[in-house]
Amino acid sequence: MDTALLSALDQDGQKKFEHAIAALQGDLTATMATLNIDPKTRLEYGRRIKLMSDELYAKASRGIISWQEAAAEASETRNLIMELMRFRTTPVGKSIAQKLKKEGKTFSDLIKMKTESVFGKNVLFEQLSSTQKDQVFAAIVKSSGKSNPKINVKLTRWGIAGKGLLFLTLAVAIYQIYSSDDKLVEAGHQAAIAGAGVMGGWLGGAAAGLVCGPGAPVCVVIGAFVGGALAAWEMDSIWN
Repeated sequence: MDTALLSALDQDGQKKFEHAIAALQGDLTATMATLNIDPKTRLEYGRRIKLMSDELYAKASRGIISWQEAAAEASETRNLIMELMRFRTTPVGKSIAQKLKKEGKTFSDLIKMKTESVFGKNVLFEQLSSTQKDQVFAAIVKSSGKSNPKINVKLTRWGIAGKGLLFLTLAVAIYQIYSSDDKLVEAGHQAAIAGAGVMGGWLGGAAAGLVCGPGAPVCVVIGAFVGGALAAWEMDSIWN
């Protein structure tokens, strides 16, 4: 076989291998971003609802507002904070959150739940005295500052995994830079691949969410992986 042809085939194979590595790096950075962003957003959510709950509980305890007003405001504000935090989370995190809870509970639902929790099943809120109703409202205010502990534990583990993946992605990038003849150019190349992977994963997950609908985490995860890999692959092709 012609030497020039063999050389061309070798170069083509090398390029395909480099593109494949770039695609893998894209998926790694997209996953790393998800595992690091979502736990931090969850912590911020927990901090905000706890602060809101404590402030309303203190106001009602001092008689500045009634327990009913405090409970109604707690219910509305918690749902608002939840929706605001979902805008800040990744498409994967948002899809999982929607699967677990499509939307916040209404004030009426909370009254029914807390009435049964405080006074037992089959007890109607309308049959309670004013003092007993205030107990229900107080329970709503108190619970509005608590986030699901099971989800908190899972996301804490996500955060630990995310830090491990961060070290892995950095190690791969550093190796690529170290092995390159032009380290400055390769540093820019690695930064471009990482950025493309994160952005591609975010857009791919968001697009999958639109197609599959809310609360479809498997579909969104696949979309994020495909988006991250394709974006990094394309960025590597453009760069070279």
